[in-house]
Amino acid sequence: MRRFILPIIIIAIAGLGGWYLVKNAPTSQHREAPKARKLSVQVTPIKAAQLQLTLSSYGQISAKNLSRISSQVSGRVTMISPALENAAFFSKGDLLLSIDNRDYQAAINSAKASLTQAQQALALERAQVAQAKADWKRLHSNSKIPNLVSRKPQELSAKASVSAAHAQYNQAILNFSRTKIVAPFDGRVLSKQISLGEFVNANTPLAEIFSSDNLEVRLGLQNSDLAFIELPEVSAQPNALSLELPAVKFETQLIEPQQWQGVIVRTEAAIDSSSQQLFVIAEISAPFSRENADKHPLKIGQYVTAKITGKKLKKVISIDVNTIYQGEFVYLVREGILHRQDISIRWQDDQIALIDSGLKEGDQLVTTILAQAASGTAVNVKNTDSATETLPRGAKRDRKGNKNPANKGRNKNVAGKKPSEKKQ
Repeated sequence: MRRFILPIIIIAIAGLGGWYLVKNAPTSQHREAPKARKLSVQVTPIKAAQLQLTLSSYGQISAKNLSRISSQVSGRVTMISPALENAAFFSKGDLLLSIDNRDYQAAINSAKASLTQAQQALALERAQVAQAKADWKRLHSNSKIPNLVSRKPQELSAKASVSAAHAQYNQAILNFSRTKIVAPFDGRVLSKQISLGEFVNANTPLAEIFSSDNLEVRLGLQNSDLAFIELPEVSAQPNALSLELPAVKFETQLIEPQQWQGVIVRTEAAIDSSSQQLFVIAEISAPFSRENADKHPLKIGQYVTAKITGKKLKKVISIDVNTIYQGEFVYLVREGILHRQDISIRWQDDQIALIDSGLKEGDQLVTTILAQAASGTAVNVKNTDSATETLPRGAKRDRKGNKNPANKGRNKNVAGKKPSEKKQ
């Protein structure tokens, strides 16, 4: 009996234990899945407005009139003016250098004596011609006097001698005047290659000078910029139309930031073979005048950056380049949904892009920088005020609150404001 009752008791106890565990098992609590957090973005409405384009370039300052002074006569240098020292300024007509002129004064005296003798010989010959004509007329009143009898060849030879002596006299005076080197224009000395007491020959370099009235800068233009600037390339005919010369604002960083004003005066006739760019010549007027006395003088060979005034466009759409992804698309918000929009860029610089197609007025452009976002994502528009457009970290922008003329007509950010949302 024990053999049969003991297994039954064990099975009954196990069954009661299982029933108890099932009966008292904890009930599972079903929690609702949390709702997905919407992406918070900032947007600005697209507006078409007038836009003044500004083109960027850079170049090197050069002299408009650069002259290499050379000696036209030989001799020993007897005087060098302080105005001919390196970096010195001079005025037109100033005496810069003198060469020993005693030999040339002697040449003048000798040529003058030769001229006097030739003139006396001509006067004597003319008297003989008159006497010969009188004698012939007395003997042959009605016949024509021969040239040899009238001494016409001798008179012509005497006249030629006078002309030659006169030419020698003028040349002697000219050589004498060349012993004094005078300034051909208002300018400045770039370099001096002569010393006092040195003997020079004809064509010996003396100094290198340049005009101080104007300086030039050769500026390269991107091919994409050519359609947005009026270049001075009109024929010089009297009936040719005159164009307003594009203004240029130069900035130098040699000692401290300084700005200079200039204009583009001409366009080169050929594309540069090395860079395949078109170059224009800008001119800075009166860089050393009293009006610019408070600035550090410009130097030949100095590099400057240039902002060239381009065309003024009407009713165009321009956006911040930082809102463009991969140079091909932007993000828009439509009815709370994020949309990827392909665009075509007409022109751009490091701040703005001129949109050719893909955007229209009223579109809500996302200004928040998105790391990864899929089109169709639900978003929460946090701020639609275009005046508080998010500035991406590291963006190249004027954070001093000054409006850039190139950005006229487009929304600007508050200076120094950081993004209010974390990068998604």
